[in-house]
Amino acid sequence: MLSTLSVSQIQILCHGAALGFFLLLGQVVTRYKQPLIRRDLLVNVGTGLGILIVIKPLMMWLNSVLSIHLVSLESLPAPLQFLLAFILLDFTRYWLHHMHHRVPFFWQFHRVHHSSATLDATSGLRMHLFDFVQLALLPTLLFSTLFDIREWSEWMLPSVLLVGTFFDAFQHANIRFNIQHPIGKIWHKLLNNPHFHSWHHVREANGQDGNYGNVLLIWDRLFGTEVTQDVLPDALGLDDTQSLKTSNPVSLQLLQRPSV
Repeated sequence: MLSTLSVSQIQILCHGAALGFFLLLGQVVTRYKQPLIRRDLLVNVGTGLGILIVIKPLMMWLNSVLSIHLVSLESLPAPLQFLLAFILLDFTRYWLHHMHHRVPFFWQFHRVHHSSATLDATSGLRMHLFDFVQLALLPTLLFSTLFDIREWSEWMLPSVLLVGTFFDAFQHANIRFNIQHPIGKIWHKLLNNPHFHSWHHVREANGQDGNYGNVLLIWDRLFGTEVTQDVLPDALGLDDTQSLKTSNPVSLQLLQRPSV
């Protein structure tokens, strides 16, 4: 069965499996009490599916245009290929996320992702089309424009991308993650988790705007943007000055403000 599926189809299946697993786990090891099926979840899924359908032809065209292959990496052994691709992607994602919050022009779009007052494994799907294009372009710019990886296994880069997919679902999941537990403390020293990322979504973000990392936490600690506290934040989402309608995916893409 798997041999008849394309790499992209397997990526989609793995993404769906990660979302389903962490959604269900969030009902067992719950952080905040909330129903599984609720409006926010439907908006998240609707937004993600809608953007995926719209963006596919655009990304196919951009990938063809940007395939320049400036620097060859074909001589690297497979373990170094994976490690290099993972670190480059995680590092650039950190800085892109940093820009989304610290530059007002980009924040006006990125606040779509922060427009929900609740989190679950599907929350990473809630984003503006403009954000999605930037995230989708990162692998292209790194491994098609800048570097030449055409001699790598066709599974190498998708495998690296799936690590980010796993952590995106995990860090947004409504899972109780104790960073004081011995295992949780070890994990929290290096890798993203629901407790760490909840402080990225804190509602009153003045003076607490940080925790931008996707997988590795070293970037936030190295560049002084970690804002994690021992207890969970009281409220998530946007404050009244930044709020957006969340009733449907279209209103989010249009950046509509609530009617008075």
